[in-house]
Amino acid sequence: MRRTGIIILILLVVVAAGCGAPAAPVSAVAPDQDTQTRPGEAGYDLSGKLVGFSCPQLTDEFFSSMSDEFDRLFSSQGARYVALSADWNPASQVDNIENFVTMGADVLILFFVDESAATDALIKAREAGVYVIAVADVMKDPDAYDVCINVDQYESGVYGARLAADWIDQKYPDAAPGSIDMALLESTAIPGLNPRNDGLDSITGMTDKLNIYKYDLGADDTESAAMQYADQAFLEHPNTKAFLCFSAAMSLGADEVSMSNVADKDGFAVFGVDAIDAVLDRVGGSAAGGSLIRGVVKLGVGTPYTVSQIVTGEWADKLVDKVYHEECIVIDPSNYAQYYSSNFD
Repeated sequence: MRRTGIIILILLVVVAAGCGAPAAPVSAVAPDQDTQTRPGEAGYDLSGKLVGFSCPQLTDEFFSSMSDEFDRLFSSQGARYVALSADWNPASQVDNIENFVTMGADVLILFFVDESAATDALIKAREAGVYVIAVADVMKDPDAYDVCINVDQYESGVYGARLAADWIDQKYPDAAPGSIDMALLESTAIPGLNPRNDGLDSITGMTDKLNIYKYDLGADDTESAAMQYADQAFLEHPNTKAFLCFSAAMSLGADEVSMSNVADKDGFAVFGVDAIDAVLDRVGGSAAGGSLIRGVVKLGVGTPYTVSQIVTGEWADKLVDKVYHEECIVIDPSNYAQYYSSNFD
């Protein structure tokens, strides 16, 4: 009887304890999932993460340089980095996206061949947990990206045109209207970048001294293609005094050929948009006659550095409605050394 009483007393104590405050509910999310920092949030750790990059053409000087810098920046933070080329084929870029999802990519950086073709694949990538950064334009469907890095392409072209127009007016102040031959190297391969061509064309309203002739390199935006067109320009217009270029690769190609063809180097110039380190080197060298690239327009401090700052959350406060707006920076021999990508570690 005494033993039974003890058991009853214990049961009463347990029941009484259960009548107090309810226990805290158990979270349905594992603690590490609930507290783990995600891409774009301050303190995000890239160690062991997979970062993917898909671009129109990896053999292009501009994209190759960008990819090398992505690799350097992300690898130095412990991430794995993989780059895939779409070879200017929208369907291939969709394959790139799907392959990155299959590989388990944590971050995907995309420079479009065709935005509309990639939209559905990017939505599915985000649903699979991939953090998507689209470069160069703001996508129409906000469900397809986490961040867009936007450049005012028309403005970048206008800045390049202004560089060239000012140089022509200063170097040839007494030139008659239409007396200075200038080659304009453009690319209409990426619809989203066509406003840059329009900006370059605006030079016609900045000075009346120029006789402008154009070459469209299309999808062949490479240094070697630019060299071929520059050779053609000198054959067709031997008195050419300047090149105005759509891209970094075109600036490099035009400079290479011009250095070999121009006798009066002081009276000649190459200008362009996009400033990879190889271009910045030549801008600096132009002061001593080692190059004819007198000035370029840089799109922000550098896409790889900008992307890394966004992924790690360092620049979270600089986003407006999921968009980071790059500024156009005019580079000349006086400031070129400030803008090497390696200076932004």
